[in-house]
Amino acid sequence: MEEYRSHAHSVSSCQYHFMWCRKYRHPVVGGVEGDVRELFGETTDHFGHEILALEIADDHVHLFVQCDPKHSPADIARQFKSYSGNHLLKRHPEIQEAYFWGSGFWKVRYYVRTTGAMPEEVVERYIEETEH
Repeated sequence: MEEYRSHAHSVSSCQYHFMWCRKYRHPVVGGVEGDVRELFGETTDHFGHEILALEIADDHVHLFVQCDPKHSPADIARQFKSYSGNHLLKRHPEIQEAYFWGSGFWKVRYYVRTTGAMPEEVVERYIEETEH
């Protein structure tokens, strides 16, 4: 894992923990785990993300990812969810027929938390003690 990424005009360390559920919480993700891993890998290759950890349960996934600061957390969630969801339903039409009456593989909602090397108290103290 790269701790920092260098860019033309900046250095960054952006890491996010995401969690999202399967639409209607149907326990089908585990049955297509290999496809989910493959599609998430394709997403990272396309956008330049790095998966630090990935846990796939039957009805939800946990994704820990490092990315460039040009991608917002909302963009990252959309990139992974839309690409994988569309391709999973195309590859497995029997899943859509059995479990869905609409479109979409993942719920619209997601959980995201940033991570960092410094506790927030350290950042707050640094900002408060810096002369302006």
